[in-house]
Amino acid sequence: MAKVLIVDDDFEIVGLLTEILSREGHQVEAAYEPAEGMRKVRTLQPDLVIMDYHMPGMTGAHLYESLRRNPSSHETPILFLSGEADPEQILGEIADSRSSRFLSKPVKLAEFRRVVAELIGGKDG
Repeated sequence: MAKVLIVDDDFEIVGLLTEILSREGHQVEAAYEPAEGMRKVRTLQPDLVIMDYHMPGMTGAHLYESLRRNPSSHETPILFLSGEADPEQILGEIADSRSSRFLSKPVKLAEFRRVVAELIGGKDG
C-alpha cells in the first residue's frame, strides 16, 4: 500500500481519484490548494503526489520546485494532471522526468493506473 497525496482544487477530481486509489489499497490524502499540499507533504511523507497543474495562488511548476527543494520530498514521484496545460510546456519546466509524469484530463483509467504503478514501484502492497 502506497501513501498518495492528491493536490487539486477540483473536489470532483479529488473524489474520483481517491475512490480509484483507495479501491486499489492505497492510503489517500487530499489537499485543495498548494500551500495545504506542501504542509501535508511534510507530515504524510507520501510515496506519490498527484497534482493539478493550474491551481489558485501557485502553478504546478512552483509547487514542484518547492517539493524538490524540500529534503523530505526531494525524490517523491509526482504525477501532474491538467486539462488546460500544454504537456510539452510542463515537461520543459520540470527537471526530473525520471520521477515525474504528466497526464491530460480527462484521464484514461488504464493509463492512470499504469502510470501510478510505474511511479510507486514496489510500494503497492
